[in-house]
This record gives sequence, structure tokens and C-alpha cells, in this order.
Amino acid sequence: MKKVKKIIAMATLSAIIVGSLAGCGSKASDSSSSSSSSTTKQKVTIIMTNGKGEITSQFAQAAKDFTAANPDIIVEPYSQAVGDTVPILDKLTTSGKTVTLAMVEPNAVLDKYKDFGVDLAKEKWIKDTSYSFKNPAGETTGFPFAIEGFGIVYNQKVLDKAVGGTFDPSTINTRDKLKELFDKIQATGVKFPVAYQTEPWSVANHYSSQFLNQDSDPSKVAAQMKAGTFDFAGNATWNGYYDTMDLLASKKYNMYGDRPLGTYYDGAHLAVGKGESAMLFNGNWAYDSLKAVAGDKFGFMPVPVDNNADNPLNNKIVAGPTQVFLVNKKSTPAEQEAAKKFLNWLVDDKAGQDFVVNKCQIVSAFKSNSNKVTNPLGVAIAEAIAKDKTVPFSTNYINAADYGSILGADVQKYISKKETRAELAKAFVEYYKTKK
Repeated sequence: MKKVKKIIAMATLSAIIVGSLAGCGSKASDSSSSSSSSTTKQKVTIIMTNGKGEITSQFAQAAKDFTAANPDIIVEPYSQAVGDTVPILDKLTTSGKTVTLAMVEPNAVLDKYKDFGVDLAKEKWIKDTSYSFKNPAGETTGFPFAIEGFGIVYNQKVLDKAVGGTFDPSTINTRDKLKELFDKIQATGVKFPVAYQTEPWSVANHYSSQFLNQDSDPSKVAAQMKAGTFDFAGNATWNGYYDTMDLLASKKYNMYGDRPLGTYYDGAHLAVGKGESAMLFNGNWAYDSLKAVAGDKFGFMPVPVDNNADNPLNNKIVAGPTQVFLVNKKSTPAEQEAAKKFLNWLVDDKAGQDFVVNKCQIVSAFKSNSNKVTNPLGVAIAEAIAKDKTVPFSTNYINAADYGSILGADVQKYISKKETRAELAKAFVEYYKTKK
């Protein structure tokens, strides 16, 4: 009987405890329900990295502004230090942190971070840009953040005088027309129309990557090069760009033609900025070096690759993202959604649009952003984007560091007549043999 009474007593006690817990649970549930009606949803914290150290303060402020507008999301920003060779993404990952939204160079999406990002192809901003970036699997993982471009930079005042009116860059869409323009410039008293700088990075990873745009998807050409199936010596577009380089670096038209190899960056930009020369090959980042004369206007024209006026390469400048955002597939679904909301904020929200263009002086990749950068070369890029007059930023599809440090020397030898075109082609072939 004692055993039975003991069991009954324990059962009664258990029932009381369960009832008590249920009562507590009910009260907690009621409290939670009451609380949820007066507060926001559960907060999500994401880590976001910035690969452009020069906009560190703007980036930090953008994180604050976004969180203020979206109190459910806390953004922790980390920026790459200017000149630091180790990506901030790698540093944080090594330390055990999970970066949800990472800004990286597009080339890394094709190699180092090819498996990092989620597919963003269904995001609504896709229709607002032509600069989203795909990984090797064909997934649209790269959100285009910073758009830059390069081509032939010109001084508008010098060219207006040469053509006897307002110079229109769209009229120079063949190599012969470029040569005719050089002759007109010389006729006005400007002895050397071109100040052609020949630093390895300029002649190699920028100039010598343009030929990849012979395919609407440059990654296809890049894949052929890596596979060893691309015929450099026999490719008309590859050869065409060096035919044009011969013109740009010639003794007749180039300020440095007698001694083409040297450190001419500052001198070349000063000469074009002052109007002592008319043009050079570079990108929008060159503006700070060009503005030697207040009020002068500068613009871009494509590098003509042949004498076919209908060739798209002769009518479009190179432009595209030099930094893209990736949403980490290893983040939680809630973190991924928070990151995507930040990207939408950059595209659609006035504060986000202002941050990109006005605060950072970055050309927006999105048509809906009506803000304009004040840098005239940036303006030229934005106008080209609006008119669909751009081809992909070809440097994104190669190893830019290798092109500058390895192939740059061969391109320089070619310019100085110490290497033949055939030898230059062989150098490209040999380089890609080492990358298999």
C-alpha cells in the first residue's frame, strides 16, 4: 500500500508541477504576445566588408544610416586598409567570423571566391543593371558596386580646336579615323597628339585585356586561354589592338616615341591636362592627375581595333564593376535576407543612392539612380552606360597582377621594338601554360 500511495503522491506532484509550468508558459506566452505587438521583429546582425579603403568613413556611415532605417538589422562594417594586400574578408574568416556581405574584386568571383556567394538572379535589381557578375557556374552572384572604365582619355578643348567645332568621340570609330584626328591635331600646332604612358599595368592588364571583349561573354575567351586553345598569333582582334598600339606609341604621334619606356604617368597627365598634348590611354581614376587647368573638360573614346565602323568594340568604351558584393551562402537565411535588403537599399533608397554617387563619387551601375558624379570622366562613363555604349571591364577576367608583373615586360619590349608580335604572342601562350 505504501508503494501505491507513494506512486499516487508522485503522480499528483507531477501533475501539479506540469500545471505550474503550463501556467508559467501561458504567462510567458501572453507576455511575449503583448511584447511583440509593441516592438519590432527579432534583430539580425550581419558583418559587411568593404574592399575600397578610400571610402572607409562613408561606408561606416552608410551602415549606420541603413540600420537607422531598418532597426531589425544591425550592420557591422569592416573596411580594407588602403595598401593592405590581405583582403579584410580573409582576415575575418580566418579569425572565425562569418562575413555575410563581402565586397571583392570581380576576378576573385571567377576563382578564389567562386563558391562563396548565393545566386542573386531573382533579385529585382537585376533588371535595373547590365553589370551583374557571374561565377564560373553561370550563377549571378556579384552585385555591381563600383563602376569604372578606361579608354582613350582626351582634352575636349584641344580636340574642339582640331575639328573646328565640338568634338564628338563617336565619330572616331576606326583606326584610320583616329590617325586622321592625330593629323588634324598636329595641324593646330600640337606636335604630339598622344602622351602614351607605358607602365606595365597600363599596357598589359588594361590595354592588353581589351581583346577579351570580342565575345559578349569575356569569360569564354578567358577559358580558351586557360585551356591553351586560344590562337593569339592568329586572332584578328588580339592583333588589331597591337596595330593600334603601334599608332599610339609611334615616334610621329607619341610624346615619348623616341624613348617609349619610362615612368611617364605624371608627365603624361600634366601634358594632357594643360593641353600640350591631346590624349592618353587610362581610366576614370586619372582625373585627379589631369585637372592641371581649371575648367578644362575631359572625355573618353573607345580604342579602335580595326577599320570596321560597325564593330561594337570601336563604338563602346570598356566599363564595368571593379568591386562587387557577394552574399555568403554559409550565412543563415535570415542573415542572407538582411544582406539582400542592404543591396536593395543601395539601389532603391534615396539615402543609399546618395551614398554611392554623391558621398563616394562612384558611378552607379543602376539606371534608376539619377545622381551624377562630378568627375567628368565618371560623367562620361555614366553617359556611356545610359546609351548602352560600354563593353565589359576586361581586366576582371584575367589575373591583373600577373599581367602587370609578368606579361607587362613583354608588352614593353614589343613597344620598344625589342620583341616581335610573334614573340609577344608566344609569351602569352607560355604564360597560360603555367596556369593549367
